[in-house]
Amino acid sequence: MVKRNQVLVVLWALAVACSGKGSSLTPTSAQAVSVSVSPAEATIAPGGQQTFSASVTGAADTTVTWSVEEGDAGGTISSSGVYSAPGLPGTYHVVATSQADATATASAVVTVAGTPTVVVAVDPKVVSLVPGASEQFTATVTGSSNTAVSWSVEESSGCGSVSSSGLYTAPPAAATCHVVAKSLADGSKTDIATVTVTPSAVTVTVSPGSAAVEACHTLQLSASVTGSSSTGVTWSVQEGAAGGSISSSGLYTAPSTDGVYHAVAVSQASGTASASAALTVTNQILSVSVSPATVTVPAGGSVQLAATITTSCGTLAATQVVTAGAH
Repeated sequence: MVKRNQVLVVLWALAVACSGKGSSLTPTSAQAVSVSVSPAEATIAPGGQQTFSASVTGAADTTVTWSVEEGDAGGTISSSGVYSAPGLPGTYHVVATSQADATATASAVVTVAGTPTVVVAVDPKVVSLVPGASEQFTATVTGSSNTAVSWSVEESSGCGSVSSSGLYTAPPAAATCHVVAKSLADGSKTDIATVTVTPSAVTVTVSPGSAAVEACHTLQLSASVTGSSSTGVTWSVQEGAAGGSISSSGLYTAPSTDGVYHAVAVSQASGTASASAALTVTNQILSVSVSPATVTVPAGGSVQLAATITTSCGTLAATQVVTAGAH
């Protein structure tokens, strides 16, 4: 009888579990992520702006990514939702995509209406250059089929130059300059880029910094210059002609005299920036020979000897008459 009661209790518990009554494990469905954009519609003039906002529900992350469905032709929108219309009228779509769920999106319809407005955009807008350096600028024109521009430098002097294709060359000294692109379709429409020209510290490095060189032999040196677009150097030997010579390309020729000499490279962009290499020159005796190697001379007799000495600088020959001593 006890076993029968136990079975009944088990069956009752299973029935309760299956019905969901008294259980804390009731399944729930996840809330779908949804996005809404405000305003849903907007009408603005060519080149005008409109700020949109987005609301996200169903996710802890309520941020969105903004885009324009038509791409650059439909205008641009910032990460904060500020939309800038193109210069040409039309109907475009601003899209907000949930960063929590890329499938959740919403869009607003933008009607750009009115007389097309010519807009000029220069790229890049802000540039820092060292003196004498160059930068290629480009200009994009919207609102007209004529997309050509004319280039100029706003300052009358001391600010470099710009070519008809937008290639700017900085002046040789520090300055703050402005490069201007003007629409040929509408001369009142321009855009300006700011260029800051700042001299940087010019440094020179000579390689190798030190070396051993045989007398009368050569050694190729090289110099690198940083901090200037002009990387040329002027070579010299600190000790003058007594220390050897060096070509404009850095080829050093050692003198015949032993010693430590210095090859110097001076920046052509900055006459105060220089570096040098310490060169230890040794005139080595490579071989010595005497002819005849052996000879018999009677007491008081004489013989002529010839000596040949080979050094780093070449071969030296000498003769000497030697008189034998008396026994």
